Amino acid sequence: MSPRLTLSLPVLLAATAAGAVEFHAAISVAPQTVTEDRGSPYYVGPPTVDTPRRSGRNDLQLRMQEGGFNAQGILRQEVADGQRPGYHGIANQFYYDGQITPGLGWTVGKKVMPWGVGFGFKPLDVIQREDRRGINPPPLVGVPLVALERLTATDAWTVAWTRPGQGNGETDSRDSSLALHWYRLADGDDLHGVMRVSQRRRLEAGFGATHIVGDEWSVHGAALYQRRTRQRTNTLPDNGGTFATTDPMVEKTGGGGVKSVAGVQWTGDSGLSVLAEAWYDADAWRRRDWQALDALTARQRALAGFAPPAAIDGNVAWSSQAYQATNLLRENLLLRLAWDDRDGFKPYADVLFTPSDGGRVYTVAASWQGNRQRFTLGARQAGGAADSAYAQAPIRRVLWAEWQLALF
Repeated sequence: MSPRLTLSLPVLLAATAAGAVEFHAAISVAPQTVTEDRGSPYYVGPPTVDTPRRSGRNDLQLRMQEGGFNAQGILRQEVADGQRPGYHGIANQFYYDGQITPGLGWTVGKKVMPWGVGFGFKPLDVIQREDRRGINPPPLVGVPLVALERLTATDAWTVAWTRPGQGNGETDSRDSSLALHWYRLADGDDLHGVMRVSQRRRLEAGFGATHIVGDEWSVHGAALYQRRTRQRTNTLPDNGGTFATTDPMVEKTGGGGVKSVAGVQWTGDSGLSVLAEAWYDADAWRRRDWQALDALTARQRALAGFAPPAAIDGNVAWSSQAYQATNLLRENLLLRLAWDDRDGFKPYADVLFTPSDGGRVYTVAASWQGNRQRFTLGARQAGGAADSAYAQAPIRRVLWAEWQLALF
């Protein structure tokens, strides 16, 4: 458990009793059920991979604010079939917002800082890097930073030094960087510009906008150039090998690449909305990359009875890490139908397509928000063409639910 979170809790409760701060607490229960596809070439069972069929997280969420000081933390219990419960303390945010002069402010601490436009994918989100397609994701965890913000009548400028002094990190979210964000609201249109300099990516720069058309339509788009692309790939297809004795999945650095998104949304007076959005991710695999991995996995499976089972299962399990990527393929298309009844009930259904291989992901979910409670139910299933990446995923279906109650 985080010492900072543990030591701060008595102080926050005492301050609340004295009426000095604004304090909120909530509890949430979020169970999840997973259905594996035992016919998938990437499925590996126990003891090599033991995926719990049922799991869940139970959170006590704490938030406080006093002047410019803000803190958000979670005390979490994680449960899963066949495993002992785990307990964690998470400091989501812990920062101070100050002011130098009117219109010029500063921030220091750990803060959630999402940037850019997009629904299923946000290329300009170069600081937070939120996975927009996560299944029932928990509250975001902020990034340590020092920032300056300049506000004028039409523009907002933010300069952020993230993870000061940390240097080159093993992932983008852990990489120290200097980033700039520009925002303007012009005649109802949102304009965004970003630039980020880091050791992992060198230079990232992009622009995005949202344009409102009449009372019911909106269009949005964004593009980001990255001097370096990063892709986690299996080295065996490149070197002609069949088995590895250590994890062959390594991150490779490539030349310049682009991430982009474009979408259109219609929203009617009844609360019904339709979204169509397409995006491209240069960090994701191409169709031929998946075909090479499929061929490697088939060669490994064909040696059953000749090669040790542990070697086959271990190598297939290593290859299945490819399914941890945010986007499995570069080209993606999302169609979404949603409804907001204005009384807290919000159902939706969407389909994600990967046109290059015919893959599909179906999602249906609904939430209801009351004064103090919130309920969520959802299901997601992978499918599509038999040889597509999603259709061959070792996880076929996920069902989830969440109940949240605001205590005060």
